[in-house]
Amino acid sequence: MIKIQSVLLSVLSILVFACQSEKEPQVEFLPKHWKGYLQPSETINIPLNFELNSDNKDSSLTLINGSERLNYKLKSNAEGFVVRLTPYESELKFNLESGGIFGWWYNYAKGPNYKIRFNATSIIQPKTTSVKNQFTQYETVFGKGENSYPAALLFKRKNEKLEATFKTETGDYRFLWGEQIHDSLWLACFDGSHAFLFTAKKVGDSLTSGIFYSGNHYTDTWNAWPNAAFKLTNADQLTKTTSENRFRFQLLKPDRSVVNELEDSLQNKVIIIQIMGTWCPNCKDETEFLNSIRKKYDPKKLAIIAGAFEYQKDTAEAFKRIENYKAAMHVGYPIYYGGSTNKKKVTEIFPDLDRVISYPTLTVLDKNGVAVLVHTGFNGPATDEYQEFTTSFIALLDSLTVN
Repeated sequence: MIKIQSVLLSVLSILVFACQSEKEPQVEFLPKHWKGYLQPSETINIPLNFELNSDNKDSSLTLINGSERLNYKLKSNAEGFVVRLTPYESELKFNLESGGIFGWWYNYAKGPNYKIRFNATSIIQPKTTSVKNQFTQYETVFGKGENSYPAALLFKRKNEKLEATFKTETGDYRFLWGEQIHDSLWLACFDGSHAFLFTAKKVGDSLTSGIFYSGNHYTDTWNAWPNAAFKLTNADQLTKTTSENRFRFQLLKPDRSVVNELEDSLQNKVIIIQIMGTWCPNCKDETEFLNSIRKKYDPKKLAIIAGAFEYQKDTAEAFKRIENYKAAMHVGYPIYYGGSTNKKKVTEIFPDLDRVISYPTLTVLDKNGVAVLVHTGFNGPATDEYQEFTTSFIALLDSLTVN
């Protein structure tokens, strides 16, 4: 341990005197496996696991959420290490002190002053804990009274180790991992946008006294009980179109001109419209899905466009964020600007939708420009229904593009 600390302090000394420009740090001298905590308050610790890697002088940090691996470039400057958590406006900044890592997570999408402290210590390489058995489903209720909402908790268990997700009517809570020790359990996720912690007590077959912590600004209650037959409202029935005519929309291009349903390049094609935000993890999952869909179809028969609704109040800044997102995600279809994240703004841009309750929301138009599907939210690859949705969505597109 003394030897490891000495090496870490030596590396820190080198970083302190480094030049201001970013360069690749010498992570080959650092332990690979780390366990840490985000600390939104003095009493809340959100676990996170990560690896530091160096291969052919390319240094990286890998966040680990159960079976999910998220890889990011690791840079250093005169102030320490910096990890940009693309595609989000989010980053980790940290230093090495006394053999450990200490720093902050900044989420600029929530404002210039939004930050959460974190720390980590090196650990011996963990044993593989992949949980391959089938999901067990629990019917779940978050909140109380008028503010309550339903969810389905899906989790797998291997001894005390857990992998899980919550499905809701506005999307899933992505890849969760955790533990159950005796009658207490916790589940967590950190993916550059989400910082989630769920705690609960097991009483009989039920999970009670649940608390949901999100970042440093939100808490809620939850309770769950086994119910394999429980189903959420069908995502295709939550938002409806109010017109049987050509579906209308009006989005802004980077040159500030307007694109709408009369755009020449969109005529006589099946059109997929994605309502999204660059800050939204479920939108990220859906964007990856749509990127794969785009490659399957002739661009003369099918077009995909997106309307981004952003936290940035300045239009130029919003477009800058959109371009950064497109580059980071290798998006192969245009993303236009819709406006602020206020959902009432969305129905102004898409006046033929009765409401929008979730980012993302997906609309499919036939070759006549008439809406044939409005799908709310996105339950992605962490869930049990992702493959079923993929199959049915491709079948719909095949039927619409057949001629």
